[in-house]
Amino acid sequence: MKRLFYASAAILMLSLAFHFGYTTARAQAPGNPVVATFGPWTVVTANGDVYTSGDAVQWHYLTNVFSGGATHAQHESWGQLKSRYAPSRAPTSQTPTDK
Repeated sequence: MKRLFYASAAILMLSLAFHFGYTTARAQAPGNPVVATFGPWTVVTANGDVYTSGDAVQWHYLTNVFSGGATHAQHESWGQLKSRYAPSRAPTSQTPTDK
């Protein structure tokens, strides 16, 4: 009797686990959606990829708008930066006059 109870409980637990864990397959949202279109056959995706098509059936990768290379930066020392943006003359205190 005990074995029948354990076997029935195991089958019940297995069927419940399958029932509550089972989900149907669903389509996922694209990880790289289209964010801009230029004309009827050119699109730009969220990561900057540009695709074009002549007939809207076969899309071809053109370029990436963010792949222009590194942005050049000016190398300056901290002293050069301070001298450029610091006020030309610091306010000086005036000497008091006795009246």
